Amino acid sequence: MAEAVRALEVLGVPLDMEEELLVLYFENRRRSGGGPVLDCRRQGSRAILTFESPEDAQRVLAKPSHTLQDTGLAVRPAAPRDYGKVLLRGLNPQTDCSLLELFVECVLNCESRQYTIHRSPAGDQALVQLPEPLGDSELLSMEERVRRRPLDGVLLSVEWVQQTDSVLVRSQGAGLSRDLLELYFENKRSGGGSVQAVRVLAGGRAAVISFQDRAAVQRVLEKPHRLQESDLDLSPYYDFLEPPDCPPEEGAEAPPGEVAAVDGGPQAICVSLEDAAKRQLLEFSGALPELQAAFPELTLRLEENGAWISGGDAAQRQQLQERLLDTLQGMAQELLPLPAQTLSFLQRGDVREEVERLLASQGLPACYAPSGSALSVTALSPVAARQASSSLSAALSPFCLAVSAQHLHALGSPRWEQLQASLRCCTVCLAPGGEHLQALTLRGLEQENREKLQGFLQDAALDESLVSMEPGMLRYLQLYYQELLAGIAEVTLLPLEGTDVTGFRLSGEAGACRAAAEFLQSLLGTISCQPVTLRHPGIARFLLDERGQSILRELESRFQCVIGLEQVHWSPPYAQDLELPEGPVPLSCRRDSLPTAQLPTRLELPDGDTSDWCTTNIEEIKGLLASLAPGDVVGAAPLAAPAAGEAPDSAATSPEEEEEDLYTVGEPGMAAGQEEAQAVPAGHGGERRGLADGDEEEEEEELPCAAQSECSMEEEAQLLLAIQQSMDSQRWEEEELQRATELSLRSYEQEQHQAPAEPAADRSLQAALVESLEEALCVAGSAQLTIYSAYEQDVRALPGQLDQALREQQCQEKVASEALRALPSRCRGYLAQLQRQHAVRISLQDATATVHGFADYAARAARDLTRLLTRLLQTQRPLGEPAARWVRWEPPGTAAPYSSEASALLEQAWRRQQKRLDVLFDGRPFTIDFERMEEYDIGGACTLPISRTEPPAPENSRPAATEEKGLEVDLDEEVKLVPLAQGSEEFRDTVRRFYDTLEDFHSKIRIVKVEKLIHPLLYKQYQLKKACMEKACGHEAVERLLFHGTTEEASREICQHGFNRSFCGKNATLYGHGVYFAVNAVVSVQEQYSPRSADGNKYVFVAKTLTGDYTAGSRDMRAPPLKEAAEVPLRYDSVVDNLKKPAIFVIFNDTQAYPQYLITCQLSKPPAPR
Repeated sequence: MAEAVRALEVLGVPLDMEEELLVLYFENRRRSGGGPVLDCRRQGSRAILTFESPEDAQRVLAKPSHTLQDTGLAVRPAAPRDYGKVLLRGLNPQTDCSLLELFVECVLNCESRQYTIHRSPAGDQALVQLPEPLGDSELLSMEERVRRRPLDGVLLSVEWVQQTDSVLVRSQGAGLSRDLLELYFENKRSGGGSVQAVRVLAGGRAAVISFQDRAAVQRVLEKPHRLQESDLDLSPYYDFLEPPDCPPEEGAEAPPGEVAAVDGGPQAICVSLEDAAKRQLLEFSGALPELQAAFPELTLRLEENGAWISGGDAAQRQQLQERLLDTLQGMAQELLPLPAQTLSFLQRGDVREEVERLLASQGLPACYAPSGSALSVTALSPVAARQASSSLSAALSPFCLAVSAQHLHALGSPRWEQLQASLRCCTVCLAPGGEHLQALTLRGLEQENREKLQGFLQDAALDESLVSMEPGMLRYLQLYYQELLAGIAEVTLLPLEGTDVTGFRLSGEAGACRAAAEFLQSLLGTISCQPVTLRHPGIARFLLDERGQSILRELESRFQCVIGLEQVHWSPPYAQDLELPEGPVPLSCRRDSLPTAQLPTRLELPDGDTSDWCTTNIEEIKGLLASLAPGDVVGAAPLAAPAAGEAPDSAATSPEEEEEDLYTVGEPGMAAGQEEAQAVPAGHGGERRGLADGDEEEEEEELPCAAQSECSMEEEAQLLLAIQQSMDSQRWEEEELQRATELSLRSYEQEQHQAPAEPAADRSLQAALVESLEEALCVAGSAQLTIYSAYEQDVRALPGQLDQALREQQCQEKVASEALRALPSRCRGYLAQLQRQHAVRISLQDATATVHGFADYAARAARDLTRLLTRLLQTQRPLGEPAARWVRWEPPGTAAPYSSEASALLEQAWRRQQKRLDVLFDGRPFTIDFERMEEYDIGGACTLPISRTEPPAPENSRPAATEEKGLEVDLDEEVKLVPLAQGSEEFRDTVRRFYDTLEDFHSKIRIVKVEKLIHPLLYKQYQLKKACMEKACGHEAVERLLFHGTTEEASREICQHGFNRSFCGKNATLYGHGVYFAVNAVVSVQEQYSPRSADGNKYVFVAKTLTGDYTAGSRDMRAPPLKEAAEVPLRYDSVVDNLKKPAIFVIFNDTQAYPQYLITCQLSKPPAPR
């Protein structure tokens, strides 16, 4: 079966097509899809090819068509070999059948009844049906025996045949009918099968039956057949067994060796010459004339099918035949291994003639032909064959010529093909490495061919030259001198349009390159150049844009010129559009709401809310009104006197300031009382309340008559209170501004005094950046063009038309905003970048910005400018909107409120759900982190926690019994879990820290989500505890990020109320009755500490933990032990499992840990038992 897959039958092969050409075609994978061919057998117009690989045969079959020398070839799988039959070729047609049978019995060593012979009608071939199948080795042995034993003076050859699918049927009686034969051989009675075709031969007494199944042939041959009272004689059918009275199949060769009458005379003898080499040697060696001279009465001639002997009597013909056979039998062949290129060279007609002449001159008549990978040399004797083979090998003369890269181009030119055709008996090819030429010629012709090749290489060496020119001139030549450039055929013109070199590179022969360069220089002399300068906002960008290019192309076509943009340069500063920051652009503002000397140490108000304070002020104003009689004008002077605590120069005040003091200064002793109240800690609120109550009792005793005009006094007091609050606010704002200015000036002087002078390199770099930006804006607004045209072309009107066309493309956009009146310096720098990015010019006038530019550049710049203005944070909150309270917590727990401007900035950013805000407080940079609720001083490198208090609800919407404390936190609104975005840096850091400590569970844990806990109250408590611990420990390494695994229910409890040591002992109390934290997450994900929920989730907290000073823990501990050798009784802050390398920390104070992140994860597969 494998042999059938590898063997293919090729039909329609022309009779004159060489076998080697056919084999080379089917070995070419690109053309036929095939590969190496093991064997090729020609049978007239058919050929049997056997491939080395079955895959090659399948690719040949898969190709839809095959064409060779304009001839279509049909390919189909070849029939398998028939091991039970052999074919004897070269029989003498006059050999008697009995002699043939004796010969077969001798070479087969069998009896006559064990084989069957089917002889061809011409008598030169015989098909032998063997008694048993022959293997390959047995067939080779039989071939050897047949070759050593001639039959009737003729050497025979043995070949194997393919299995046939047809039988030849002969009828002894009536004629044969096509339909009858088809029905009979498809019937079970015949033993046959499905009939593919029935061909009745001439005379109707013979027919060829073809079956679809080849096995049916053997079945029908083994049975006798009788049809229409007549016996049928069946034999295997091959084309050479077809009866002579029938025309052969289309394309089949006529059988050689036919005995026929010659011109009506005696019969002629044909000696078969199937070996083409022997036939050729017999024709050109002189042996044939010698035989003819020995028998002058006979005629000996060579034809395609063999040598014909005619004339004379039969005895003479028999003698000549024997002499001819002896000559053929004495011929010998010698194999000469040669490369494929040499074999191809020797088959050339001129080479063959020269070699035959050379051998003939040496008296060695011989011929040669390729045989696989060797050359088969045939001569009249073995000695002559060896001598001819040696002479032929010595006649080959290879030589090499070195070539360089300059010669490679010439090897593909038509001149190279002409040179190769002119070489005498010589073939040349480029070596695989490309470093030299490999030439092969015959002895005596080497010098001649070498000189021709060397002369060609010298003449054809390439030369290169460069003709540089401006890019505009290059484009002008390409547009308007295209035909002239195409006429330079001897030289290759390569246009160079790079940034460093522009022009033509000429490649070709040296003389042709020089002539072409001179011609190009003469063309450049006919082109004029006219510079033109245009100034418009963004003109450089527009001219390089597609719309500007279209305008230039239209003008170029109209004036028959080229407009060069060599000196027009513009490139955007960024690869993408200019991006605004995600957050708003803040304004600089004051940080503190009060001077430092007046800041309270605690944010809590005296007992009660803002309404109590208003009531107290109203009572004070009532007392002042009661003490001022209508005619008591002198009483106003003491009220305007400065308080005891004021500076002496504050007494010299203006009338306006005295009027302000009338409402801002309280009763005698009031200011001092307030100062004392501000200095009292938060825990002494009762003392302040007692002082206030005492003041009220004194007022009631001093004003007994106030009840008569209580109603009118109440209204007047309300009015004065409103005026006082307005004046207080205005005065405090002025004081805050003055204080901020003093602090900024003091900070600047201190920085100038401490910091070294700014390096000159930094100042020069800053100046260079500013100068570069200004230069870029200037370059974008001007363009210098060059007009290239012929001298006779009038282009004077072109600049004016170009300027007019550009003006029509310009437009303006206006943006109005009050924020334009006072833009921060950062925003003004952004406006310069905006002009650079969009190639526009922006002019500001009052609250309007005008954008000048081309096309949609101005619209895009106006859009970005509008985006900038909408992101400006305002320092004033809307009127009528209650203000939220923003404070920062300074160590050790002191609350410092922000100024009203700063609170407005923070509130707007917080409501926009920003994660962070960069702001300038008193000229210093700060960063506000709304996720962590922290303020980071960039200059001071310190972090403070911040908090926000909701603004009080309107009076008419609050219940009367509700009192709002200054710092109370509404847990329902403030406590929340915020999912972290997977692409955020905070998410990546948390997950990386978690996975880095999972150890064996790294590939077994899958994170579902990471949430951040926002709990201001817990965080305030944690920050206070941290400040105290840092002060007590005297070092900063008091905080660690640790892990705590828990259940789903406990996780919700921890998010609301924090860690609670009251629930300790649920999982472990090995190191004390406290809250346990692990250094590595691999401990917390254990099923013991974080059991899976119904959904399969596990919950692990990443907690900020204040470990401080720690010691070894024990099972009975309910608090950390006391420190040894301490002057005062101090306890450790936490306990651990191992002092050298702690893996477990236990704390006994709930405020020592803050649950910062909650990681929800799942097991990807059940963990291995630990």
